[in-house]
Amino acid sequence: MKKTLISQIEAAFDTTGWQYRKVDQQPVIECEFEAYHAKVPMHVQAFEELSTASIMAQLSFRIQPVSRLPVWDALMRTNLTLNVGNFEANIETGEVFFRISNVFSEGIINSGIITSLVRTAIVEMDRMTPFLAELNRQPQQPIDALLAREDLLPPVSGESTS
Repeated sequence: MKKTLISQIEAAFDTTGWQYRKVDQQPVIECEFEAYHAKVPMHVQAFEELSTASIMAQLSFRIQPVSRLPVWDALMRTNLTLNVGNFEANIETGEVFFRISNVFSEGIINSGIITSLVRTAIVEMDRMTPFLAELNRQPQQPIDALLAREDLLPPVSGESTS
C-alpha cells in the first residue's frame, strides 16, 4: 500500500524528533519552533492530488495598521532576494507568513527535503522578525537603511558572536 504524503511528512518530523499536532480530518500538521528571535508557528499541509507539500511559517506578532505599507514594502524587497520561498501578508489582519512548497515526483518524498524546507521557513521568518518589529515600532524609518542593518541578523552557526 502506498503511503500518503502527510504520513511521510509526519515520519520526517518523527525521525527528526520534532513535536507536532495533527489537524483533525485535514492533511495538516502544526507546530512551533523556538528560533533565535522568537517562537515560529508552523503549518505544514500535504496536497495529495498534486504530490505537493506546503510549509508556512507565521510571524509571532501582527503588524499594526499604521506600519503595514512599510512592512509590505520591506517584504516585497526581501522576496526579490530569495531563491526559494516567499513572504506573504494578509492586509486585513496584519499577519505575515513565509511559504515554501515542493512538488514530489510520484508522491515519494525524501525526509531530508521536508526537514530542509521546514528549516528554511524557520530561518527566513526568524531572520525577518527583528526587521519587521522595528518597522512595526517605527514605520517612518528608511527601509533601505533598516534592511542593511546586520546587527539585527541572528548569528550564523559556527561564527563567533564575540
